Amino acid sequence: MRRPDGPGNVDWETDVKLRNCCKPLLFAIGSMVVVATAHPSTAQTPQQPEIQRTGTPQPISIATLQKVWETSSTPIMVPPSSLSRSMSSFDDIPPPISHGPFDGQLHSYRARAYGIPDSPEPIDAQVIEQNPYSVVSLENWWDPLLAGPLGIAPQTMQVDVGGLAQTAIASSPYIRGILTQPHIRQNDLVIADANFDTLAFVEGKFADTSDPIGSLLTTGNAFGRYRDQTFSSSMGLRKKGHAGTQFELIQRGGFQDNNSTFLVPNPQGTTRLEVNVTQPLMKDRGRAVNDIRVLLARIDVQIATSEVRSSLESHLVDVSAAYWNLYQSRAQWLQRSRLLANASELSEILRARGEVDAFKRQILRADAAVASRRADLVRSETEIRNAQAQLRLLTGDPQLLQTNRWELLPSERPLVEAVTLSTRQATITALDNRTDIAESIRKVQATSAGVGVAKNQVLPRLDLILSTYVAGLDTNSNTFGAFENQFSTGRPSFAAGLLFERPVGNRAAEARLNRNRWELTRSIFEFQQAAETAFTEVEVAVRETHTAFNEMIAKKQAIDAANREVDYLKQRWQWLPDPNESAVLLIEDLLDAQERLTDEEESFVRAQVAYALSWVQLRRSMGVLLRFDGAGINGVPDEAIQDGMIAEELLCDPVDSSELESGEIVSDEVISQ
Repeated sequence: MRRPDGPGNVDWETDVKLRNCCKPLLFAIGSMVVVATAHPSTAQTPQQPEIQRTGTPQPISIATLQKVWETSSTPIMVPPSSLSRSMSSFDDIPPPISHGPFDGQLHSYRARAYGIPDSPEPIDAQVIEQNPYSVVSLENWWDPLLAGPLGIAPQTMQVDVGGLAQTAIASSPYIRGILTQPHIRQNDLVIADANFDTLAFVEGKFADTSDPIGSLLTTGNAFGRYRDQTFSSSMGLRKKGHAGTQFELIQRGGFQDNNSTFLVPNPQGTTRLEVNVTQPLMKDRGRAVNDIRVLLARIDVQIATSEVRSSLESHLVDVSAAYWNLYQSRAQWLQRSRLLANASELSEILRARGEVDAFKRQILRADAAVASRRADLVRSETEIRNAQAQLRLLTGDPQLLQTNRWELLPSERPLVEAVTLSTRQATITALDNRTDIAESIRKVQATSAGVGVAKNQVLPRLDLILSTYVAGLDTNSNTFGAFENQFSTGRPSFAAGLLFERPVGNRAAEARLNRNRWELTRSIFEFQQAAETAFTEVEVAVRETHTAFNEMIAKKQAIDAANREVDYLKQRWQWLPDPNESAVLLIEDLLDAQERLTDEEESFVRAQVAYALSWVQLRRSMGVLLRFDGAGINGVPDEAIQDGMIAEELLCDPVDSSELESGEIVSDEVISQ
């Protein structure tokens, strides 16, 4: 879009934040503006912003319109034989999304897609009119007027689909809001991986005790009170490993001074260095079980990326639809202006001939048509302003919002060439790139891993417990001396043991396993539905693209036929009136023919817009309207994450969807294959 201040109109802070926010995003905006590649002469370069300041333009006069209608430039003639001319419209297809070990889920669907006929649907032969003329013109009288001002605003600004899409990505609050979702999920991933971080701790306590003596074993005598001063402290490290190992290193130290004869030496300083290790042998054993939170958090990041991409695609489709709605509204305004001009011209001629051969009823009928068509023109202008308001809302550009009284001039025209499409290649591309398929595969991966973890949780708990320590002792509350003695005096102590635990009946773990299996079954069926949806939507999108072009050709032929009817009726009224025919009916026929011509022109523009939008919808159905690039997660090394969730270590291997083609529920054998 052409903007007043050029590319540098965004301040530095906003630009930096935007770059950081959109770093993982690779845009394929050029795919949305295939019309620009089809019309290099009318394509606008976003890197060359400019505002066309026209001061206070005058509305297009009837004389100007008639001059353009009568002396339009030579149209581009498209022979019927070249209507299906091939065009490299899919050269910018990005590499497919990687599904890792779950890519096998798509093998059967890819084989099915390769069986789709590759030959494109031909142009319907019935669409091409069989007449002496061997060419079809898709140019119209309003084409050169659309890029110019209509006089509905004092200043103008040229816009194009690519510029509007880029502006929406950079400025729309809606897009800025949804782009925060992956960052939120990325921090959840960091939180999940932080469970394996090393924990450092320090603890200290001083106790001064004064208790009555109730036993000679307390102090060695029964006189006075028992007085004791004790200081204890500990510091160390704790860490949980990815395999489930609990590691603890603790250094304890302190001193004690009391009036008991049994404390030797008194006072004394003590220290103790402990190393404790607990290793699960059955339940909670293995990297796949303990890394499940990291795995699920990583899948959530990927799902969030798919959701954001889907939302972005929907928003950019809306931007594209709003642009073409503006194009259509302006074309309809021009068409309604011409219709009003024709009625006004007819009314003026009848008034001039009122004293000769024109009847009063003819003049009244022409005046009624002028009034009705003027009202339609007011509605057309309102639709233009509404379309501009919708574009301002969707793009969220502050400068576009400030220029709400300006007139937006669409600089791109719809595609006028047919492009050969391969339904087979489009379907294969959709299987590799659609976000809903990627999201459903991620859910299969998550539920599959959940089944594996649930199977592990059914096992009884059997932990191996190992510990060793060295201790030191010194007189006069000398804790530091005791610390030295713990390494120089005596030998280390050792201990080993086992912990066994199993709930009676183990109903909760069994229920969790069954629940996760049903969730896996559901996720696989959802994946199958997503794949079938891809087949259907691509087929429909390809067919709609062909149909839209065929409809555009047919509508152009309808315009030509309606034009010939209008010319015939106009010449008959002007030069060869039939004395036996009602003059009022002849005027009625002429006005009705003009209305039909305008209706056909509006239908042609709608077909043009439908053809332009069909390309956007086709690329969206193929999943290539936008692509995300894999971004590193701040705070979590990629290699560490990958090491923590190797697919081969999953207790539940990926389930092949071919096992479910018969419609059977997932069995225990399939899940535990």
